[in-house]
Amino acid sequence: MRCLYFWCGAAFLMSVWGYASAEEPVASQAFWSGISLKAKAQGEVVSNLAGGLTTGSVGNVLFVGGLSWDSEPAGEWKGGKVVVNFLAVDTGNPEAYVGDIQGVSNLTAPDSLVRPYRLYFRQQWDPLIVRLGLLNANDYFDNAGVACDLLNASFGILPVLSQNLQGMPTYPYSSLGAMVALGGRNTTIQGGVFGADAIHPWQQPFSQGALLMLELDQSGAVYGGRYTFKMGVMRNRQKASLAASLGPNMSGFYGIGEYRWQSGPLHWGAFLQGGGAPKPITPVPWYVGGGLRLAGLIPWSAKDSLSAGFSRASLRGLPHAETSYELTGLFGLAQGVRLQPDIQVVIHPGGDLPTALVGILRLKVNFKELAGI
Repeated sequence: MRCLYFWCGAAFLMSVWGYASAEEPVASQAFWSGISLKAKAQGEVVSNLAGGLTTGSVGNVLFVGGLSWDSEPAGEWKGGKVVVNFLAVDTGNPEAYVGDIQGVSNLTAPDSLVRPYRLYFRQQWDPLIVRLGLLNANDYFDNAGVACDLLNASFGILPVLSQNLQGMPTYPYSSLGAMVALGGRNTTIQGGVFGADAIHPWQQPFSQGALLMLELDQSGAVYGGRYTFKMGVMRNRQKASLAASLGPNMSGFYGIGEYRWQSGPLHWGAFLQGGGAPKPITPVPWYVGGGLRLAGLIPWSAKDSLSAGFSRASLRGLPHAETSYELTGLFGLAQGVRLQPDIQVVIHPGGDLPTALVGILRLKVNFKELAGI
């Protein structure tokens, strides 16, 4: 917990750092103008109210902070960017009460930790973008924007990836990798290769397996709204000696469809996603999920929203699939401070447990917005 106090204190120092650049000599102001700070914290209480393994409550706390430097605003070359982020997480274990596979909270981590999270260089030459360094693959692949407010972890990354590959570079882990994206306004194709041991990204990074991902995105306008389709495939290569701890040699695929439209002051979004990893050794061979998002119910607070979703994961060798239903709202309390109540019903958690009723109350703080910069 002390590490979180340190990082939250650092957040306030980072927030006021931006004011210091105004006192710098003119020669250095161009450099400072390329820097953008990031400091965000989230804390929550997760309560299993009924069913599952047992009733009880735990807490999760996350801080992500760092900076990015853009070359063009700094008066240097065009299209360059350096990103440096760290995270600190103090995690409980809601699954010890719920017994589910998908994860009722996307803040839950295997262990409490402090570590570098993003550390990469990006160069853009339209229409080509290249990234190289310590990357979270889920920032760019298998990502449904309409589902961003839902807290069940399966809405952030499909469990056919996260639950079958323990070493995958996704929260709270990242791995060394490289990716390229090529595209215009409506069509993008992107591919990446990442280390398959994101738990230990600096430990023999070129001999601990490799994860290859390829995704095609297509978007456009139809019936007064905008649609996005994403289709992706992945291939994980791993040593037999590491397969049990990091994930086996396997292939998988996924697809995401999103549609956004406006009706008067209301902004709507809908999504449907699914994927498969049907090789007999994968614990989660199939998944499907979907949901709705509504923003604009409160005219003076455009960021407030309501979201609802469902997710269903097939569990190999177990009598039932695990199905979750979620309803959540996101409401502003002050500039940079938002409250998110959430309720979930998990049917057959873990494949064979009684239906669980889970409540979550999360607080989000953006220190830059709180400081007014």
